[in-house]
Amino acid sequence: MALGLTLIFSILDIINFAHGEFYMLGGFVTYYAFAVFGVNYFLTLVLAVLVVGGAGVLAERVVFRHLRGKTLNAFIVSLGLLWVLQASAQLSFGVLDKSVPSAVSGIVRVFGLVISRERLVVIVTASALITALYLFLKFARTGQAMRAVAQDPDAAALQGVNIEAVSALGFGVGCALAGAAGALLAPVFAVSPTMGALPVVKAFIIIIVGGMGSLPGAVLGGLLLGAVEGIGTLFMTSAAVNMLGFLVVIAILLVRPRGLLGVA
Repeated sequence: MALGLTLIFSILDIINFAHGEFYMLGGFVTYYAFAVFGVNYFLTLVLAVLVVGGAGVLAERVVFRHLRGKTLNAFIVSLGLLWVLQASAQLSFGVLDKSVPSAVSGIVRVFGLVISRERLVVIVTASALITALYLFLKFARTGQAMRAVAQDPDAAALQGVNIEAVSALGFGVGCALAGAAGALLAPVFAVSPTMGALPVVKAFIIIIVGGMGSLPGAVLGGLLLGAVEGIGTLFMTSAAVNMLGFLVVIAILLVRPRGLLGVA
């Protein structure tokens, strides 16, 4: 989810506060396709990526197309989109939480550690998505165009890059990653119209700690936040653990204002 958020920021210079609602949409796609209609879970994951990615492209064309670089305007508009999507989900899906059955069951022992197969699927799939995104941005021509637009849109346009198409695709890929996160975690947590509220806050913590616009920073920030919260749960209540992320942000920004891997 943090990868998608920082990808959108690096390409469009937009802070998308509605990112959690695309995560929520991925969860509901999984609920209806897998829990209600019985579609294979892994096919459902692909479906969630495609549906949410398409919704992201539509949002970029309709809402964010003319807000590139207008950070404050985009911030206000994304807050409005957040409420619209959340209210629409409440009207369409209801306000009650919905449970998604586990796609796999049992536990696995890895080097003396005990982990559920369900969470192992999340770890492996998330790692595969991170690797796929890296390879796409590194070697695919379209991915290289995205990196060019992120570095210098004007120079990229002079080289024949279609800025509008790349921006729409980048926004769609970023939202698709959020949808994948929602689909992966739907069986782990309940699905609800407000399920994206806490994850989007954690995603912002991650990209600020790692460095705004840095994809490796998002990975590093995610691992760091996960480690801090995982260790914190051994000694603190859940409410106190949620504060740890903000304390980490404050501590890191005091020492390194642009984040761990951010550039000036």
